[in-house]
Amino acid sequence: MAVTKDQLNKLIQQLPDDVLPIAADFLEKLVSNPSQYRHIPWDNEPTTDEDLKEIKEAKASFARGEGIKLKDVINDLLN
Repeated sequence: MAVTKDQLNKLIQQLPDDVLPIAADFLEKLVSNPSQYRHIPWDNEPTTDEDLKEIKEAKASFARGEGIKLKDVINDLLN
């Protein structure tokens, strides 16, 4: 999947201000040591019946309001 800097720039512009530190930290790591991350393969495994079952269960759980709010996850990561 070829991605241009313009596409990345557009994605960055859509980020809310409160997640910019996370994005900046990730990008800084990529810039400072890009070879460290090149070996990470894309997930190309097929979706199994078990995967589909777990996805369905997760969606049902989310619909019941049992999810974790993104702002809480970000707060945990940054503090």
